[in-house]
Amino acid sequence: MLKQAEPLDSTTIGDQIHRILQSQTFANKGQLRKLLEVLHNNFDSQSSLKPDGVIRQLWPEETRTKRPADVATEMNRLRHALESFYSGEGKEDPILIVLPNRAAPGPNGMAEKRWIAAIPREDRMGPTEDRPPVSQGVKSPRLLRVAGAIIGVTVVLAIISYGTVRALTPHGRPQSLRMEGSNITVLNAEGKELWHKTFPEGFATDWYYTQALSPRYWIGDIDGDGRISVLFLYLPASTGQARSSTLICYTDRGKERWRWTPGRDLPELPGSPMNFRTIVLRVLKATDKKPPRIAVSSVHETWWPCQIALIDSRGNTISEYWHSGHLFHMILADLDGDGRQEIVATGTNNDYLQATLIALDPDRVFGASEESERPKFQIHGIGLAQERLRLLFPRSDLNKAVNSYNTGWDVAVEKGSIRLTVFECISPPSCAVWYEFDRDLRLISAYAGEELRAAHAKFFLNAKGAHPFGLEDEMALRKVRCLAGCNTEFVPVDIR
Repeated sequence: MLKQAEPLDSTTIGDQIHRILQSQTFANKGQLRKLLEVLHNNFDSQSSLKPDGVIRQLWPEETRTKRPADVATEMNRLRHALESFYSGEGKEDPILIVLPNRAAPGPNGMAEKRWIAAIPREDRMGPTEDRPPVSQGVKSPRLLRVAGAIIGVTVVLAIISYGTVRALTPHGRPQSLRMEGSNITVLNAEGKELWHKTFPEGFATDWYYTQALSPRYWIGDIDGDGRISVLFLYLPASTGQARSSTLICYTDRGKERWRWTPGRDLPELPGSPMNFRTIVLRVLKATDKKPPRIAVSSVHETWWPCQIALIDSRGNTISEYWHSGHLFHMILADLDGDGRQEIVATGTNNDYLQATLIALDPDRVFGASEESERPKFQIHGIGLAQERLRLLFPRSDLNKAVNSYNTGWDVAVEKGSIRLTVFECISPPSCAVWYEFDRDLRLISAYAGEELRAAHAKFFLNAKGAHPFGLEDEMALRKVRCLAGCNTEFVPVDIR
C-alpha cells in the first residue's frame, strides 16, 4: 500500500522514466517502451486518457481490431516489467514508477483514475513506529499557568504567520501544467487550478505532442531563494510564417517575469528566416560558485544549426555552443563523480552524417563544433568549441543503403557509465543499436536489436551483395570514433 507522497516535479519524473527506457530490462521490449512513453506524455492529463486514446497511439494502424482488453494486457505486461526493473537494475533508484490498479477502488472508495504514478522510494508504507509514552503525572498550578502562556503566544504567532506558511505549502505552489485549447493551466499538488494564461494564437500541436520525452515546461526554483518559477516553451499554431519558439518565465502567482528567444542570425544561412525551436529544457543545480542555470537545446527548423545555450534566472544568455547538426536529446549528469553536472546531448552531425554524442562542461559552453569533412557546415565568427567529449557512431550497411545518416537518441548516465540508443532507420526512428560505455569510456556493449537484424535481412534478401547481419556487421558497430576527450581515435573496446 502506498501512503500519500509529496508530489515530484516533472523533470525528476521524466529523468526516471528516461532511465527505465534505457535499461537492459527494457532493451528488447519495444512495445512496452512505447506504452511507457505514451503514459509519460499524458502524465498531467491522464484522468481524461481513455483506452481508445492509448490504442490510437500504441497501434495507430490497428485501431479497428484492438480493444480495451488489449490495453489492459499490455498494462499488465508493463507492470511486471517495471517490477523486474526495480528488483534488479533499479533496486536502489530513489523514484518508483508504478501502475495503479485501475480495476480496484482507491483509498476513498472510488475507482482509481490514474494510469501511472511516481513516488519517492522512502514514501512506501513501512512499520509504524511506537510513540513514547505520555506522562500522566499531576501538573502544578504554576506550571499550568506557564504552559498556558506559552500556548497563547504560540497561537498568536501561528495566526500572524498563517498566510506566509500557507503560501509555502504544496496547496499554494505550482506543481504541474496542463494545456487545453488555447490555454495553459497551472495546478497545485492536489490538481486544483492556481492560475491560467490564454494564448490567442493557439499552440503548434504537432510540436507539443511529439513522442519526445522532454517536457515543454519546468517548475522549480531558478533563483535559489526558495520561490517557485514556471518555465513554459511557447510556439504558436502555424500560420505559414516562420516563427521561433519563446521561453516564458512566470512567478508562482502567474506574473510574467521575462521572455527569451533562441538562435541568432548566422552568416552560413543568409536570408534564412529565424525559426529556431527549443526542444529540450533543463535546469542545472546550484553549486558553491554558481547559482541555478537554465540549459536549452534549440534547432533551426529548416537547416542544420543547433544552439545549446545557458540562461540565467533573469532571462539573459550567459553563453552558447553551436553544433552543425541537430541535438534532439540532452540531459544533465555527473560523468566523473566530482559532484558537478555536465551537459550531455545526442543527435546527428551533418558534417560527418553520423550519430553523435556531445558532452560539455557548463563553465565552458562556447564556440562552434569543428567540422573538417565538409567545410560548408563550419559555423564561423564565434571561435571553436572545446567539448568535454565528442563521439561519432558508425552507420550500418542498412543505414547506408536507405538513409543519409543515423541518429543518436535518448541518453542516460548512471555512476559514470553512459548508455544511449542509435537509430539506423530514421523515419520513423527505429532499428535500434544500444551502446554502453564504462566510467573510463571503454565500450562495453554495442547490441543491435532484433528490429535492425530483421530489417537488414529483409532489405538484403534479394539485393546485390546480400548477406545476413553477422559478426562482421557487429564488429563494424564497435568502431566509435572519438573527436574530443579521448587519447585514441577510436574508443577502446572491452566487450566480453
